[in-house]
Amino acid sequence: MPDTWRTIVAAALDAREAHVTFDLAVADLAPDLRGVRPEGLPHSAWDLVEHVRIAQGDLIAYMEDPAYVASAWPEAYWPSTSAPPSEAAWDEAVAAVGRGRARLQELVLDLPDPTATIPWGGEHTYLRSILVALDHEAYHVGQLVLVRRLLGAWSG
Repeated sequence: MPDTWRTIVAAALDAREAHVTFDLAVADLAPDLRGVRPEGLPHSAWDLVEHVRIAQGDLIAYMEDPAYVASAWPEAYWPSTSAPPSEAAWDEAVAAVGRGRARLQELVLDLPDPTATIPWGGEHTYLRSILVALDHEAYHVGQLVLVRRLLGAWSG
């Protein structure tokens, strides 16, 4: 069976096509570097991982929760500290991004009509929100790679 647009979008959520994946961008980063903001850059790896997690979760809630209320932008979408409070917090944030990505894949594959407007979402469709999540993660993966390069912690 040829790929449908649904399977193409679902695969794009974690495919290594035109860029490094999120999982590769965070793999094996030394704990002592996770909170370091390289000179000239406003974000640490933790800032970026946690931001992706928060924003992705927000987009999923927007699609699934009829009582959704947006959080305050931008402060609610970024962590309050540049370093993770623990290795466990880092691991959980990374795992949460993976779970969120899997949920987005389920949505694009299983919704009766992903191109339908979200009933409580104004003019936005489910597909638009899924593509925003995909694009947002890809953008910040590039930043993660840059942070790691500047910290001398990238060999990819």
